[in-house]
Amino acid sequence: MIPIILRGPPKPCSDHCHLRCQAVRDCWTARKPKCYHLLHNHLTMSKHDPARTSHSDRQDTTPAGARIPLPQPSTPTVPALEYIFHPRSVALVGAATDPIHWWINEYYIDPLIKFGYPGKIYAVNPKGGEAKGMKIYRSLAEIDGPIDHVVSAIPARNCPQLVQECRDRGVKVIQFFSAGFAETGDPEGIELQNRIVEIAKGSGMRLLGPNCMGLYCPATKISFCHNYPQESGPIGLISQSGSNSTYVVRSAVVRGLRFSKVVSHGNACDINECDLLEYFTEDPETKVIAAYIEGIRDAPRFRHLLERAASTKPVIIYKGGFSEGGSRAAATHTGSLAGSYAAFEALLRQAGAVPVQSVGQMVDMLVAILRMKPPQGRNLCAVGNGGGGSVLATDEFERAGFCLPRIPPDVSERIRKLVPPAGSMTRNPIDAAPLMGIEQARLLSKTGMKEWEKGLWNARFERGDGGMGDFIGALDDWQGLDFLVLHYCIDSVPGGIYSWQLTTGGGPLIVAAKESRLPVATVVHFIANEDSWLKSLKLQKLCIDCGFPLFLSMKGAAAAIRRLMDFDRTHPGMVEKIQASLK
Repeated sequence: MIPIILRGPPKPCSDHCHLRCQAVRDCWTARKPKCYHLLHNHLTMSKHDPARTSHSDRQDTTPAGARIPLPQPSTPTVPALEYIFHPRSVALVGAATDPIHWWINEYYIDPLIKFGYPGKIYAVNPKGGEAKGMKIYRSLAEIDGPIDHVVSAIPARNCPQLVQECRDRGVKVIQFFSAGFAETGDPEGIELQNRIVEIAKGSGMRLLGPNCMGLYCPATKISFCHNYPQESGPIGLISQSGSNSTYVVRSAVVRGLRFSKVVSHGNACDINECDLLEYFTEDPETKVIAAYIEGIRDAPRFRHLLERAASTKPVIIYKGGFSEGGSRAAATHTGSLAGSYAAFEALLRQAGAVPVQSVGQMVDMLVAILRMKPPQGRNLCAVGNGGGGSVLATDEFERAGFCLPRIPPDVSERIRKLVPPAGSMTRNPIDAAPLMGIEQARLLSKTGMKEWEKGLWNARFERGDGGMGDFIGALDDWQGLDFLVLHYCIDSVPGGIYSWQLTTGGGPLIVAAKESRLPVATVVHFIANEDSWLKSLKLQKLCIDCGFPLFLSMKGAAAAIRRLMDFDRTHPGMVEKIQASLK
């Protein structure tokens, strides 16, 4: 059992609210029963519709001294927090009336307009005026009709009054972009956070944040970023950090991934990681759960929900603040009091979740789970251009516990007939640059420079073609080979770099691999600068369009595939089932 980890100094309260009571933390750490009933009461809270009571409304009704086992939660027809993603109207309180604060409207008005949000959008600022062609109301009281969702972009000192106004108007959710609360560590900020929780108590209104970016839900046209994709996907993301949520989304999108919903929850004074984990477990649109967490509010409940979630869906968690300095930063960032990372990682592994230690590792793992058939063994063949990149592939994959075995004589003989010896390596790894150059010339001679994209995307490489089809066929006949790693080094030779050159150079190998029986990973790497990145985008898109996982480094690919295999071993059939449901 690990002790509960609280965010911010707890405040004793008359109704024994376990989220704030110092006695509860002390009792739990000492493993006394008093804390147990309070935690049990929290776990057995009733599910609710939009009128569901907030955390701070729950009363302890468990008889003193009782020891009640943790319940097995039932699966509701509609997940408890579903309504927060379906507001009939959104009001931005603190809408910008001057160019200095342009970013407020860009975060919370522009995305709704661009996405085509079907509900009412209200801008509110005591100064009045106009924003984005809309009237700016001076207060919520001026607005006719229901207000479901309020975004607060006002100073923290004014938020208690806003919460009272929202309570009076029957608002269902307040999302606080506003900062300056418990994350500051100052008594004033802590007291302000306590006050907004206290004012919301008993109203049925939920609080998201403070100090957060809020919600992104493509299906209901809600976003805090105007250039996020409008297509939904299978990933549900929980992020205590707003900036990290943006980094994860943008990093995943360029790799062909999409999201069902994203929630940035900041200080988590009410809606917290446990509530969101429970929601995403029950959400049928979410097939994989990813989470960035700095601290846990209710460790026993978190463990219980995590075990349940990981038994039905892959759960990938990046724990921020795992170093001493990072822990201090987390306390400043979201007011989180982080515990031992070793204990946290052990908890994740015992529950069946996948721990990662960076956003890059998280995205690589999402790519692997959603786009790569799990290899059944550790023997791989790496194929690409460039001797240096081939050596790098060997080092990184063998460091991760894989093996690049010698090519059998019969397969080696067939490969040598296809790949000219000059400038190549025909052992494992294979530098197939000469063959790739031959296929590039053959493609361009057929299509010309104007139609090469259409020709490449529609190309077929089959056995008997005397080229790439026979090459992939030879690898397919290699008994004991478990998967292929196909890579293309971008900045590997001097001279100019052109999009057509890169894509027609690496493309035939990628397209030909669609005929392979083996699991395939693609790596587009050796990217030195922005120009090279931009010129490589069509090759990256080809990898994605062919249905392959796209990695941007050998190290990332090796680590993710190793995690994928480990996960498939402990959760047999889960990855295959998810991938089948997405076809």
